[in-house]
Amino acid sequence: MKSYLDLVKISGRVHRKQSLMTRICIFLAVFLVAAIFSMADMEIRAQRISTVKSDGAWHAVFRGLTREQQELIAARPEVEESSWYGATNYRVDMGYQIQGTETVICGFDREFLDLYPSVEIKEGSFPEGTKDGVVLTETAADRLGIGVGDKVTLDTPEGEQLGFTVSGITGDTSSILQQGVYGMFTDREIYQEYFMKDTQELDGEFYVSFTPWCDIQEKIREIRDAYSLSDEQVGQNAKLLALMLQSSDPYIFQLYGTAAVLALLVVLAGVLMISGSLSSNIARRTGFFGMLRCLGAQKRQVVRFVRREALGWCVTAIPLGVLAGVLVTWALCALLRLVSDRFFGDMPVFGVSLPGIAAGAVIGLITVLLAARAPARKASKASPLAAVSGNTGEITRVRRAARTRFFHVDTVLGIHHAKGKKRNFILLSASFAFSILLFLSFSTAVDFMHHALVPLRPYTPDVSVVSADETCSIPKDLARELEGKDYVKRVYGRSFAYELPAQTGERAGSINLISLEENQLGWAGEGIIKGDIESVEKGDGVMGVYVSEDEGLKLGDVITLETSYGVQKLPVTALTSFSIVGTQQGVENVYCSEALFSQLTGQDSYTIIDVQLAGNATEGDVEEIRSLGGEGTTFSDRRMDNGEVRGVWYSMVIFVYGFLAVIALISMFNIINSIGMSVEARMKQYGAMRAIGMSSGQLIKMVAAEALTYVLSGMLFGCVVGLPLHRLLYQSMITSRWGDEWQIPGTALAVILAVMALSAVLAVWGPARRIRNMSVVDTISAL
Repeated sequence: MKSYLDLVKISGRVHRKQSLMTRICIFLAVFLVAAIFSMADMEIRAQRISTVKSDGAWHAVFRGLTREQQELIAARPEVEESSWYGATNYRVDMGYQIQGTETVICGFDREFLDLYPSVEIKEGSFPEGTKDGVVLTETAADRLGIGVGDKVTLDTPEGEQLGFTVSGITGDTSSILQQGVYGMFTDREIYQEYFMKDTQELDGEFYVSFTPWCDIQEKIREIRDAYSLSDEQVGQNAKLLALMLQSSDPYIFQLYGTAAVLALLVVLAGVLMISGSLSSNIARRTGFFGMLRCLGAQKRQVVRFVRREALGWCVTAIPLGVLAGVLVTWALCALLRLVSDRFFGDMPVFGVSLPGIAAGAVIGLITVLLAARAPARKASKASPLAAVSGNTGEITRVRRAARTRFFHVDTVLGIHHAKGKKRNFILLSASFAFSILLFLSFSTAVDFMHHALVPLRPYTPDVSVVSADETCSIPKDLARELEGKDYVKRVYGRSFAYELPAQTGERAGSINLISLEENQLGWAGEGIIKGDIESVEKGDGVMGVYVSEDEGLKLGDVITLETSYGVQKLPVTALTSFSIVGTQQGVENVYCSEALFSQLTGQDSYTIIDVQLAGNATEGDVEEIRSLGGEGTTFSDRRMDNGEVRGVWYSMVIFVYGFLAVIALISMFNIINSIGMSVEARMKQYGAMRAIGMSSGQLIKMVAAEALTYVLSGMLFGCVVGLPLHRLLYQSMITSRWGDEWQIPGTALAVILAVMALSAVLAVWGPARRIRNMSVVDTISAL
């Protein structure tokens, strides 16, 4: 042995069993960091895949550029892909039709297919360089009964007929299906020859994707300044940029800040977990470190010894923790592909997150070094005299006898053992409290998920029959007829009166008056922020959409409405947090009962009928609903759009609840290990108590009281700090965006407290069995 540090290996072999708990704590801390960071990385990948499929892979779009300017932008070194794009009849209001069905015409360069992977040519090819080639969407080709090589005729608003040859067929997009129209795509030259005069944007749009590692916001500003573009001429793929951490949206920055807080909490939880374990480990070996001092070791050398020992434990604990995090990530990625192969089929089952591995290894190592500082200093203060005399335990001055007025002496001793060493008590309690902090903090992601994915609300239809001229022209008999179909799950209709002149107090403006039937009133009632839904159901008032305390309608406002039946005053008796229909700038959506709508407008028919399909519905059934709508209606198919959202939903559900499951399991193991180590450190004391007549049952009550003291103090501290933090995160993520007021998270709090209570029971069960089975002599001689 050349150095006292060589004792580290010898001590590790001798005390391998005692150090097992510490190594497990390091493993759990590394696993927690690696798993959460890896799952976060994989969730970002999953969301990026979904976003690219639904919104495209472009980063910025520029409008009003000349062709020369577009070529100059495309030649910039940071530009990876670019394409010109033009659209005609995109809002379905211009009169371009194929056999009587409105048709959206899009023209773009071949590179646009790379920016929009969802626009995949299923048959034939893109008509690049042809004189009359076009691509039709799949639904259009099926309903028209044509294929590649056939002719198609487009009727223009001027009465002209344009003939084209179908060179390819592409899959439908969710927006085209939702509008119930056909889609026809051409190359740039054909589009500019026939449709440029009616393009939705002057001179078309120029889509750009940048190289991954450049500052995208800075490059967008450079291009905007170079060509003197206004803010209206520059657009961004906000969701994709947010997932790339390159967004300039203030709300996204709030989310970034929230993610940073959660990451910091994860790291602090690891520090506390390892620090508490090391403190208990050092306390049990005070005599050993005192003997080192007797042999001449300086305090500085003892500190180095403890740090080297901690690093030795990292050699096995950190790789195992990282490996466990990778395995969990693999399982979640495989589950994603299983539940939604359409959206996440490109995600590798055995995906490896380098950021997650690096975070687990680096943060784990730093955490161990930080956590070892205090125990190392404590070990260096071990008294050589105490080691020689054999009195290595800490002697606590007793000022008064134990108070046994409310508890038996064994229970009081357990509480005293827990609170005897304040530093250890604080570390363990804080470690348990952080379990609550982490769980409550990550539970806000569940609330965010439910608010962000609006199309999955219970009122989301699969298909809709819509009045073509947006009037109350669809008879209610159609809704009743559809209700009788065995492939229909639910039918509900709405009547609209658009932009009615209205006065609210001193404010003049306009409202959209919308009727809701029984189902929709029930759904709207679930989002009530102020007021009550009953008054709306009875026709005694109307319901507005909550915007903020400073904007929008307020509870108690009276809307003065001029109708053909005279001036009507409508009191706002309820405010809801979400709008069943889309909002319009400067126009308030106001909801009322069907009876009140008929009374105010004299209309007794629907503007739109929404249909939710049963699981056995077929394409033939959908076509039947389309035909029942008849003339004067348009058909909206939202099944693809809903499917895209479900893909995002599956992703978020798996990862969010995966986070919570990891935190709950770590909390359970941490409590069991920490209490187990605390009991293990006092085995000689328990043996002495057995020797003077204390029964095993009394010792078990003592251990239970000690465990309960740790857990209850952790619960109290966790709730005191965790609930305000949950409120802060909730307001940052949800209240600032949707207006919902914070409420105590009863479900999440009950779950984590139940996990901690169960962990305490399991933590007592192991030591109790050992105490019951060990003899007095064995207990006293235990190391």
